[in-house]
Amino acid sequence: MSSLFGRSGPAATIARRRRSGSRFRIRSLAAFIVIALTTVAVAADASASTAPDQPTLTAPAYYVAPSNDGLGVSPGKIKHVWLIVLENKAYDASFTGLNDNNYLWQTLPSQGALLENYYGTGHSSQDNYIALASGQAPQTDTQDDCDDYDAFSGSVDDSGSLQTNPNYGQIVSAAGPEAQPNANGCVYPSSVSTIFNQLDANHISWKLYAQDLGNPDTGDTPHDAGTQYCGADEPTVGPTGSTAAQYATHGSANQTDQYVAYHNPLPFFESILNSGDCNSQHLSSLFSSTDGLYHDLQHESTTPAFTEIVPNDCSDGHDAVCKGNNLSGGFSNPTTPNAPANYNGGLYSADLFLEHVIPEIEASPAFRDGGMIDITFDEAYPPFTFNNSFVNSSLLAPTAAGMLQTDNAGETLWGRSLNWEPTGPNTPLVTSATGQQLSAGPGYNKNLDRPDATTAAGSSLVPCTDTGVPADGQCFLGGGGTTPGPRTDTATAAAGTNTITDESVAITDEGRSVSGTGIPSGAYVGDVTNTPVTATTGALSGGSVDTGSFELIDANGNPLSTTAAVTSVTLGAQSAATDPLYDAYDPTTGGGQTGDVVISPYVKPGTVSSRYYNHYSTLRTIEDLLEVGRHSPGIDGEGHLGYAAQPGLAPFGADVFTNPNGYPSDSNGYPIGWLANAGAPSIHGWRDGRR
Repeated sequence: MSSLFGRSGPAATIARRRRSGSRFRIRSLAAFIVIALTTVAVAADASASTAPDQPTLTAPAYYVAPSNDGLGVSPGKIKHVWLIVLENKAYDASFTGLNDNNYLWQTLPSQGALLENYYGTGHSSQDNYIALASGQAPQTDTQDDCDDYDAFSGSVDDSGSLQTNPNYGQIVSAAGPEAQPNANGCVYPSSVSTIFNQLDANHISWKLYAQDLGNPDTGDTPHDAGTQYCGADEPTVGPTGSTAAQYATHGSANQTDQYVAYHNPLPFFESILNSGDCNSQHLSSLFSSTDGLYHDLQHESTTPAFTEIVPNDCSDGHDAVCKGNNLSGGFSNPTTPNAPANYNGGLYSADLFLEHVIPEIEASPAFRDGGMIDITFDEAYPPFTFNNSFVNSSLLAPTAAGMLQTDNAGETLWGRSLNWEPTGPNTPLVTSATGQQLSAGPGYNKNLDRPDATTAAGSSLVPCTDTGVPADGQCFLGGGGTTPGPRTDTATAAAGTNTITDESVAITDEGRSVSGTGIPSGAYVGDVTNTPVTATTGALSGGSVDTGSFELIDANGNPLSTTAAVTSVTLGAQSAATDPLYDAYDPTTGGGQTGDVVISPYVKPGTVSSRYYNHYSTLRTIEDLLEVGRHSPGIDGEGHLGYAAQPGLAPFGADVFTNPNGYPSDSNGYPIGWLANAGAPSIHGWRDGRR
């Protein structure tokens, strides 16, 4: 594996300078356990192997089963759950002060629990929403965010039992493992149940609030066909593999509508589409004045027991520069945002969203009567500007090794936290006889560069392609990249300067050769600086939240100066030896470490948990809290679906629910002491049980 510590030439000079300055840290060795736990054993007599390597499916001798499934609070105490899903941020981006998000980073953890080792279950995005709703593992169509609204073809594996079959309860694609995107389908058949179906079976109320749902789409195809279709892009589910225009999805925001359907799980399950639930009782626009969140929170009787909140592509932090309103102008009333003051996205806009919505929930009668708010992310992208962070991390090296330190998997099984998750039947990890990782896996090869025809030439490696079939000894690229070739950037510099302004430069470009008018021979990219700025225009008008520049150096790291004015530069091609993201051997096993915040009167303010959890853990927690197993037994007879039913999987335990008896209430039903202990501001006139 090529890493920061294995590079040579100018890249190595930069690396040495950084190491001596302690610019990067290395996490504990536990972060590397992922390799030992998840890489498939190498076959000596075959070109590829697919033998799973996983923890035991039956309880080990040391394990003592906890009461209440290990849930940290008695079922029934928490009566209302709000799940808010944000986008694409690693723990180091959200909870270290790297980005402009003090509310999420500091205020909210001070009110509840910070789950440091919480993980997404896959890349790129939609597969995580599917996992949270159903416990189904990633598959390539949802990993590719479903370009088409077509039926998933396959059947649920019900052979054996949970104790004998690691894929029990998972749907198996008819197209086979790691089929190319658009071969599996995106809308799961009615045989796949969801938490929403479980709630229906138990007559427990639920609702999904989607920001911008139903907004007009000026000059663009409408982003949803209507509430009667559960917010789907199109009114009709197409046949598997269809690429016809009438089944195309619309995955990008615009100035007036930043809703994207693939962040809404409802329209991707036939079990919901055919349930009669596609109506305003179960789906509405978040800021609707007649049936939106604020409206429904006014009375406990109108507040659902389970709420999922889907922010738009700006408010969830997905877009670095928002295409429409980022809420920076505040609100004229609880449901009407003013015109924006800027267009900054990322964690800045996510903070603005949370600062508006969370206090509304916390002030509601339903939250006071046993509420829990869970703020999570779909997946983690390592914190660099090329991954939608405003600033480059000083905690992780911008290398393949650095990516794998944070971008892996994690959950707690049989009482022990592991950097591991089950791959499922559709994204198995496949390793060649020489150790090359042939599959994209649950992590879809994100944030790594894999061998291509050039870098694989003259070695035992095989090139990774979009059509590779791992079972046949080929390499499937998935969402990964390949070693960059030459690139020409618009750039500016006066004659006689050492610094080149280049808005496209990234920290991974350090060490590349530089040429062009005004560039002396033997020049390389030295230290890259990306500086956050305010986006004064939207993304569709060329708005930016970062400026970029780099130092010009020679092969020994000495500064060079331009010989004439510079208007563009060409960065030379990288090789396997100089590409910092190149890795042929390590698997991508999950959705990365995101972190998670849980707020409830049953959680002591300022709690920090280091136990490993993921989306399957969250689903199991919600199922246990709301006791859906009474009338919906799931696949384990105890109310758990998909991989939420993994034997030995821990829901949120006593490390999260650190105040299991709650706080006493005053005569008005306000929890005495909770907000004061949380250090939260007065919300709608009340605090510490007093109006």
